[in-house]
Amino acid sequence: QLRSACASSLNLSPDVSKNLFFYWKGRVALYAYLLALNLCDGDEVIIPGLTCVVVPNAIIYTGAKPIYADIRRETLTLDLQSVEKNISPRTKLIIIQNTFGLSADVIALVELAHERGLTVIEDCAHGFGGFYQGKPNGTIADAAFFSTQWNKPFSTGLGGFLLVNNSDMALRVKYVNRALMQ
Repeated sequence: QLRSACASSLNLSPDVSKNLFFYWKGRVALYAYLLALNLCDGDEVIIPGLTCVVVPNAIIYTGAKPIYADIRRETLTLDLQSVEKNISPRTKLIIIQNTFGLSADVIALVELAHERGLTVIEDCAHGFGGFYQGKPNGTIADAAFFSTQWNKPFSTGLGGFLLVNNSDMALRVKYVNRALMQ
């Protein structure tokens, strides 16, 4: 029932809803995705300068390095120019955060990332139920993670989930999940 509720809220087709993965915390969903990306020592992940400590911690646990980009004053979300300045040859991923339900310029950030061969995951811990240019939060980037803890827009007490918008990457997440359960 949780899968169908989440899929319905995000307007997911039945094929895409197969790429929903549930965890005991949203931060574990992020960590599983980072592991599926095969991040390693020396890799860099661009994150907003205003974020929860669990985001850089998940990156550090993989051996990668969080790189903080400036945020926009109006939305407290990633600034496109700052992200562009922080991209280096070691950058592998950009994490776009919905801060207090406000979206960053998701389409422009995803376009920039894809032009540079980078992956993008949306941090929708506070963005569930929101929209960006008519599309539900979490459906534009390569992936999105959500938290369903007690203080989030959609609460189950504890929990989180990951939406992967790429079948090949979803398969890699499935392998990671098997390893996490052992």
